[in-house]
Amino acid sequence: MDAFTNEDISEKFGLSTLTAVSGYNKEQAFSLNENGNSALTWKIKVPNNVSSIILKVVAKAGKYSDGEQKAIPVLPNRMLVTDAVPIFVKEGETKTFVLDNLKNTNSTTISNVSNTLELTTNPIWEIMFALPSLKNDQNSSADVVFNKWFADVLASEIFKANPKLKTVFEEYQSKGLLTSNLEKNQELKQLLLEETPWVLESKNEQEQMAKLALLFDTNNMRNAINQDWDDFKKLQNPDGGFSWYQGYPSSYGTSLYILKNLGKINVWLKDNVKDYQSSEQKELVAKLIGYVDQEINKYTDVKKENVINNWTLDYLDTRNYWEKQYPLKGKGATLKSLVKQKAKTTKITDFTFFGLHRTALLMSDYGLKDVSDKLLNYLKETSVDSKTQGIYWKQNLDDWGWFSSKVVNHAGALEAFNKLKPNDQKFIEDMKIWLITQKEVNSWGSSRGTSEVIFTILNSGKSWTSAESDKATIIWGGKELKPETQATGYVKSAVKTDVLEKNLATVTVTKPGAGIVQGGLFWQYYEDLDKIKSSENYISLVKELYKKVKTVNGEELQKISPDTPLKVGDKVTVRMILNTDRAMEFIHIKDMRAAGFEPLNVLSGYQWNNSLGYYQSTKDASTNFYIQYMPKGKYVFEYDYVANASGKFSNGITTIQNYYAPQMNSHTKGSNVLIVE
Repeated sequence: MDAFTNEDISEKFGLSTLTAVSGYNKEQAFSLNENGNSALTWKIKVPNNVSSIILKVVAKAGKYSDGEQKAIPVLPNRMLVTDAVPIFVKEGETKTFVLDNLKNTNSTTISNVSNTLELTTNPIWEIMFALPSLKNDQNSSADVVFNKWFADVLASEIFKANPKLKTVFEEYQSKGLLTSNLEKNQELKQLLLEETPWVLESKNEQEQMAKLALLFDTNNMRNAINQDWDDFKKLQNPDGGFSWYQGYPSSYGTSLYILKNLGKINVWLKDNVKDYQSSEQKELVAKLIGYVDQEINKYTDVKKENVINNWTLDYLDTRNYWEKQYPLKGKGATLKSLVKQKAKTTKITDFTFFGLHRTALLMSDYGLKDVSDKLLNYLKETSVDSKTQGIYWKQNLDDWGWFSSKVVNHAGALEAFNKLKPNDQKFIEDMKIWLITQKEVNSWGSSRGTSEVIFTILNSGKSWTSAESDKATIIWGGKELKPETQATGYVKSAVKTDVLEKNLATVTVTKPGAGIVQGGLFWQYYEDLDKIKSSENYISLVKELYKKVKTVNGEELQKISPDTPLKVGDKVTVRMILNTDRAMEFIHIKDMRAAGFEPLNVLSGYQWNNSLGYYQSTKDASTNFYIQYMPKGKYVFEYDYVANASGKFSNGITTIQNYYAPQMNSHTKGSNVLIVE
């Protein structure tokens, strides 16, 4: 019966009181002994355009009858599919991007929904909009309070150097573009944000965007600079150091971080530093240097053979900003002398990645240019030049601690090349691109990392804030598109039509000036599940089904094929193999399930497998995986279900999408599964 009208629709499913009409009789005779039972089956053919039914079964014997009915949803054999191709174009390049599935489709069952092109010809503006994250950190640790002041200074100087930013901000605000990356483009994502575990992260990002108006308000900016500096200086302890949190003893690591970044800002601002720091700054720095030097004198063993270590190099790198005003003494001076000697003879493979770029900077300032050049040459020789990610290093890995933050270390290497090899423009620009692409698919994380990256990008290589860096030529569907916002070069064009237009499968982008163009080309359509073709972009996904077979050696997995059909009661293992060429955050995997399968584990919860943490959620017709952070690499997901009904079923597709950047998606091809009685 139709669940909405209670109309008898048996004949639509091929059931009739007359066998000759449909081939399937809806009435069957049966016999039962006392206390016995029996199983009856009906073959049905599910029609189109039925979404929910009431299944009614009645048993009759003589003048007595008994029955049961149950509402059952009918899963559609079509679904909305989103195919996408990421767009990435560097300075001086012209590239053409093609949605192959759209260009080559010959399907007669596809229903077109929309074609969308979204990109920005200069992502530097959106990167600057990450500044409020420094102000939004609710921690009250000394480094966080310092970074709030640091964000004020950065914003003020950026605003002064780029009056255009006011226009940029006003355009973003007026066009409603100031939204979290997690909230953007809901129509291009495979489920609503509210259905994911990332709602709170989105609200946090949205709050950051809302604070842009305050950050770029001139009067508020001046008041915030003074207030944040006053809050910061109150945290200095009598011994000159800064605690991680108030009430703790002074922290050497926190104190060194603050001293180094005060030095960076002083070098950057030069004569303008007095605009941001009170007259007490000299006293604050003098006391802070006294504390740091004292810690070195107390805890450093200069007799140790290995003085080329991260701890020593970080100290010398920090003190290098202040050595003219406050010369090194005691163990600090001894460490400098030992490092100069050892750097000449230490094997280059004995340096950490952090040690390579810090030592290169130090040796240049210490007059050992040959050592500095050797280290930079090694860095350049071991770098990877990716067409879609710029230049990066495989040996630069995330790990515990500041010395092993991949983003911060990359920014440190960029700083070294920019200072020591300023003429190597292409290499420097490609290094900047890697940092930008990390922001595309991830958040930058901590306030320390964000401040380091923004500062370094703005002070390295060519200017990405000039008028030339916003220009690009975009040809889509044979027509040139103009940026939606003139100041930022933001483009979003959607063509919603049920007519399939293959010319919209191709977009050509030319980028004449500094910077990059990045974004995505999307195609949304309805298609029968078993006719969907696979699609992958930087993420590849393969799904395999195996039957669990008992042997003398225990349970083994046998790949399902036409020669090894499934039977009702068989246990099935789903195996999904995922490969990604880059680290990503906010990943959603949706694995559709045939109606003839029943999952064995229906409880949702957090899992840890293959060095990857994720939340697994079982729903009526799919199993979903939510991954907060996924490093680059290969991953295998497995889970089990049982075949509980016979017939031929659509097994759907498996989709994966980066929720932060929906153009980073992939899906498997559609498939059917046969289960016999």
